[in-house]
Amino acid sequence: MAPSFSGVWKLQTKYQYNSAFPIDANLGAKGFFAGGSADAGNSNVVDVITIASTAANATDFGDLTATRTKGFATSNNTRGLITGGEGGIASADIIDYIELASAGNASDFGDLANHASFREDGCAFAGNVRAIFAGGNDNTGSGGIGKDYIDYVTIQTLGNAIDFGNLTDGLNQNAGFASSTRGISSGGYNDAGSSSNIIQYVTIASAGNATDFGDLTVARSATAGCASATRGLTAGGIGGSNNIIDYITIASTGNATDFGDLTKASYYNTACSNATKGLITAGTNNATQAVEFVTIATTSNSADFGDLSVARIFCDGFSDSTPSSALESFFAPAAMGLFAGGESQSAIEFIDIATTGNVGMFGDLTSTRYGIQGGASSATRAVFGGGITVDTMDYVTFSTKGKATDFGNLTVARYILAGGSNSTRGLFSGGNNGSTAQDTVDYITIASEGNATDFGNCSTESQNGSSLTSTTRMVHNIGQAGTSANNSNIIDYFTISSTGNGTDFGDLTATVSENASASSSTRGVFAGGTRAGNANIIDYVTIASTGNATDFGDLSSLRIRITGVSSSIRGVFGSRTGNEVVDYVTIASTGNATDWGDLSVNRDYKGSASNSHGGIS
Repeated sequence: MAPSFSGVWKLQTKYQYNSAFPIDANLGAKGFFAGGSADAGNSNVVDVITIASTAANATDFGDLTATRTKGFATSNNTRGLITGGEGGIASADIIDYIELASAGNASDFGDLANHASFREDGCAFAGNVRAIFAGGNDNTGSGGIGKDYIDYVTIQTLGNAIDFGNLTDGLNQNAGFASSTRGISSGGYNDAGSSSNIIQYVTIASAGNATDFGDLTVARSATAGCASATRGLTAGGIGGSNNIIDYITIASTGNATDFGDLTKASYYNTACSNATKGLITAGTNNATQAVEFVTIATTSNSADFGDLSVARIFCDGFSDSTPSSALESFFAPAAMGLFAGGESQSAIEFIDIATTGNVGMFGDLTSTRYGIQGGASSATRAVFGGGITVDTMDYVTFSTKGKATDFGNLTVARYILAGGSNSTRGLFSGGNNGSTAQDTVDYITIASEGNATDFGNCSTESQNGSSLTSTTRMVHNIGQAGTSANNSNIIDYFTISSTGNGTDFGDLTATVSENASASSSTRGVFAGGTRAGNANIIDYVTIASTGNATDFGDLSSLRIRITGVSSSIRGVFGSRTGNEVVDYVTIASTGNATDWGDLSVNRDYKGSASNSHGGIS
């Protein structure tokens, strides 16, 4: 057993326990190079190097679970993921992970979603929550023809990857890098059997197919990629002049521009970066130790930086300080809203309700689903129930990003149901079981995982409605009423701390469904939806009383199938498929909604929750 790490060490003792020895976090940004092909064969070595140094050599960090070459890797600021390739690994779909703060060996994370007998030579990139693996080949065709696969994982949650979408073309030997919101695949060897100049991008939070970005200055494959927060570099490669470095501005689209040159023609290389500096291994057909660097903000040629601990090619680079993985400066906001899932999506995004435009990725639901239509939440935990057509309930903790955890099951599997809560109890009302509208109302204790319990019934069958709450009462607009599912203006209310059936509250200003809701502790607003009249109308009610709704104002855009989040002061109404508008109102006043900013995921039928809504305050 290794002794305590405190105190003064002899060098002999340090090297004796090197694999367990902690790395000093104060040394600055670290880059990692994993696996590859060395002169003695395929390698399992993971090197670490201090990016912030003027110059430095890599040192041993630990080992992969097996020898691996031609893999692909990425990281956030705490965990590195390495996958694919060939060599001593039992299967080419295995994903390894390492904890970046402390030297040590890799462990099994899970498996890729898309692969055949092999998957090698792809690219990877990440934000601070989600890692994406793109392209590669299955080593079954002549020349290793590329694949258009894109997979993703939630970095902090062990498990298998999920299909994300497809590249615009089958590619392997492509380079990958990212900003905090957008991932880039650059160049590669295409399925026509030639080097490609195509640059393409995906929005990390929004599963779907890649979109064309522009072109490299020269078509090439076997390239390396790295990035600052705004600029991405593609370095070296096979095709044309192999020493070329190109750059793009990640947030825009367009063709790449010449950045400078590597010190020599280079391919089969890899790279990593912090916010200012990129490190690039000088690959060739032969193993090499050389590492070069560039300052990403300044166009120039590369210069010598240092050496790997073991000469090799086909290794994988990543960093604990890649800008794309930096935690947002505004996380975790005091008034946090979550938008979850939607058509073909599992992503959970968070917003700072009190500001405009501050949005980031929070995590993922346990599965892709939609038709959640709200949620139940306390100040610490959010629960999302149902979806098409499941009885699943997931929960997340507002203070901690990551993948949702199973909470339990609803009493009836259903979707397009409504959710609401006070600080202790959540209610899920109405919905459709896959064939007919339901009048079921369930309840849960938010702090305690477990299955839902029957609370009572809505005044009629209800689907595509929405709910809002005070600390004592949930007010629920029926949406589509009865077995005929016609739009309704009916509003029910429930006393949250008891059980029982809904009681008539009054009527909305028109028949409406597929709308959003938000509330303070005294006033609730219902916004948009499919209704008699314009779909931008906002109504309000005084929650403690009963009576008909009153006109509040208008949304800035006609929208249906949306959800809302709120603090005690402000309600924010989300986007939908084909309409990216997000707007807000001050709940205590009246008037038209104001533009809030944009989400990354714009889909119908999301779930939503907040840590500061009217049921809590």
